[in-house]
Amino acid sequence: MAGLLALRAALLFSGATLRGALYPQGGAVLNHYESIFILSPAIDEAESERVSQRMQEVVRSNGGEVAKVEKWGKRKLAYTVRKHKKGEYVLLYFTGGAATVAELERNFKMTDAVIKYMTVRLEKEAIANAARQAQAEAARLAGVQAEAEAKAETAAAPAETGGGEASAEGQAPPAGTE
Repeated sequence: MAGLLALRAALLFSGATLRGALYPQGGAVLNHYESIFILSPAIDEAESERVSQRMQEVVRSNGGEVAKVEKWGKRKLAYTVRKHKKGEYVLLYFTGGAATVAELERNFKMTDAVIKYMTVRLEKEAIANAARQAQAEAARLAGVQAEAEAKAETAAAPAETGGGEASAEGQAPPAGTE
């Protein structure tokens, strides 16, 4: 505690800020966020894509980085929002500072197509869990792809050998075996 007070006193007399002393690379603390927003069901697919791209650009222009965008499609709302019973859901994962979140939410408010939104900061445990789930999904998909390739190779092998042994189904028995 005394060290912090001494740091504050030194900063006060030097004219620097506490944030600049603790975070020398520009003072921005970057956190991981997820922002879900619901678009009006009355807009078409092209307009939905434009709004999604605009929100991603807002994040990037304010020093953030978009990690992932998930479009969930049109779903029924739990309750009526601005006289709509359905809405198109879009989930945006990004990294940024407090200014990035403030600007993104300001743009949500100004955009008529957005009927509801919510942004939350992700905890480190949630980020680690999401990374584990992504790795497990990637491993599962790689296994499915390898299995499909193996089936394709085994199906192609008999065709390459000129027929080899024919299956007994639909074939007449060889002559003289009856």
